[in-house]
Amino acid sequence: MNCYMTKIEEIINRNYIISNPDFENSMRKALEKQFFMKLIGFEITKIEAGYVEGELIIEEKHMQQHGFLHGGLMATCLDIVMGFSAFTLLPKGKGVVTADMNVFFYNPGIGSKLIAKGWVDKPGSRLHFCEGEILVINPEDKQIITNKAKAIMCVIDLPK
Repeated sequence: MNCYMTKIEEIINRNYIISNPDFENSMRKALEKQFFMKLIGFEITKIEAGYVEGELIIEEKHMQQHGFLHGGLMATCLDIVMGFSAFTLLPKGKGVVTADMNVFFYNPGIGSKLIAKGWVDKPGSRLHFCEGEILVINPEDKQIITNKAKAIMCVIDLPK
């Protein structure tokens, strides 16, 4: 098993404090209102406490002028998975907004599918520190890490 998979398995097996045992249903309800996510075709494929994964089938509309995935699209997918990874650890009635996000571009996004993974590195009562990465399935059917990211998610009270 490669180091990448070991790291993700370690993240999934962390013992986070879960304030809402029904976090998956709460998240699915919140996802119904993620209109921009639907517009670009990004779908959440895995939900665990403190960890969220999503996929996008790459189409021409997702490309920039040189034939690579658009950087804004990649940042958007990372923002979604990191934000929702924080959301999984919140009590009902709370949400998160992105306070700060840094995206690092390692390789151009060329391929057939984007896989975005986000997790909580350090949860807190007001701020959650999150990390994420994007893998793209390239034309040779290999997973290439194209991006890594860090974000600070601010916990907010949701309107009633």
